[in-house]
Amino acid sequence: MNRAHKSAATFVLSLLAGLALVFALWADAGLGNPAGRAQVKPNIVFVLTDDQMPGTENRMPALQNNLVRGGVKFSNTVSTYPLCCPGRAVIQRGQYPHNTKIYGNSEPQGGWEKFQRLRLHQNTVATWLDGAGYQTGLFGKYMNNYRDRLIPPGWDRWYAWNGVDQGWTSVNDQGNVKNLDRQQADVLVADKATAFLKSRLDGAAPVFAFVNFGAMHEPYPSSDIDADKFKGLNVPRTPAFNEDDVSDKNPSIRNLNRLSRGEISDLDSQYRQSLRSLQRVDRFIGNASDILRRHGEMDDTYFVFYTDNGAHFGQHRLTHGKLQPYEEDINFPLILRGPGIRSNVVEPGLVGNHDIAPTIADMANAQAPAFVDGRSVMPLATGAATAWPRTAVLSIREPDLNPPPQWGVLRMQNQKYIRFQNGAREYYDLATDPHEVDSDPGAVSAETRDHWERRIDEIRACSGQECQAAENAPTFPPPAAP
Repeated sequence: MNRAHKSAATFVLSLLAGLALVFALWADAGLGNPAGRAQVKPNIVFVLTDDQMPGTENRMPALQNNLVRGGVKFSNTVSTYPLCCPGRAVIQRGQYPHNTKIYGNSEPQGGWEKFQRLRLHQNTVATWLDGAGYQTGLFGKYMNNYRDRLIPPGWDRWYAWNGVDQGWTSVNDQGNVKNLDRQQADVLVADKATAFLKSRLDGAAPVFAFVNFGAMHEPYPSSDIDADKFKGLNVPRTPAFNEDDVSDKNPSIRNLNRLSRGEISDLDSQYRQSLRSLQRVDRFIGNASDILRRHGEMDDTYFVFYTDNGAHFGQHRLTHGKLQPYEEDINFPLILRGPGIRSNVVEPGLVGNHDIAPTIADMANAQAPAFVDGRSVMPLATGAATAWPRTAVLSIREPDLNPPPQWGVLRMQNQKYIRFQNGAREYYDLATDPHEVDSDPGAVSAETRDHWERRIDEIRACSGQECQAAENAPTFPPPAAP
């Protein structure tokens, strides 16, 4: 090859290399594709409600239209501790409550004071995403009894309720503490989170908005525009509602009288009020979705929807509350929507609220610490998982100074074994008895029950990666060697 040819070849190779570099830079900037940001980290909007009864999500039209029909609804999502602050600690850290040590809403069992004293606030999903380059913002309820000017690490925008217990009588707005009207607390959460999205979406960094509402926690504040909604609607009259025969239940249920007409009327009224309170949450989901679409970001945004714990309204002769081992309290569906996630799918794979933090880290391509007990559910959400090895999730209530008794639930795919501290045991085949009307521990062998007892203890003692092995163990004991 002569010098001219060599020079021409060198020029062509240099030009191709330069073009490759330009295209690579465009791709990194999200400029080399029609979606604009498809090659950069997605936005994440996490909407969390409070004490929401399973099934009430179906009364939220914006949630259904924007998230459920465009995403995955996990029908077997286990709350590892059905109480506000323990649940929120699990969600922030991705750990079982026996590892966070948060067992209550206030000292000495839990609350913000204990969460801070144990330094748990210094390493959460917020710090992981902040370290991964996200613009982070928290709005609304944080931890129960958070009363502090301290803004925990990892949060760029801070608008957190700052009063006793639920916190919605005061707010810490970026370090400035001021009084809050409880009736308007959720409205302001929606307003502040909406403003955050509007102001930050055009920035170079992706957005993580953690939006925490008080609905559907009593006393159910709602807006005047919702006053006429749900008239005549009552608590669903499932076989569990004001259950006829509770002789197969533990003593704390067995000793309950059937609900009176007055109690049922009150429950129906509370149920309607609670649904009205959720409409504020639903409007935020609709407005946030519209904002993302106007900015061309909806297809590059993950939505996560969940509650801190479920709640019961009259099931098994109980009035209204939580902290029971039954499905109304521990099985509220996790809903995910976003890039690569299947559309309009109900996924029965067994997941837990300790999976939320590692799932969000996976969405953000951030590293979850080794202390995390849960696992990302993105393989299930996207359909990439050909098998899901988890066979059980543990839900507990302990320690607690007040009745009813402490308990541990081994929640399996279609079965449920409950161990009460007072010695009672309950077993339900959820495939044939989804409302948990007929407890029959004798339906399984003593060997199987012993195996389940050991599994409760093993998961109760696990930490980090050990938890996956404990959760993946066989549901039934292996056959005896010949």
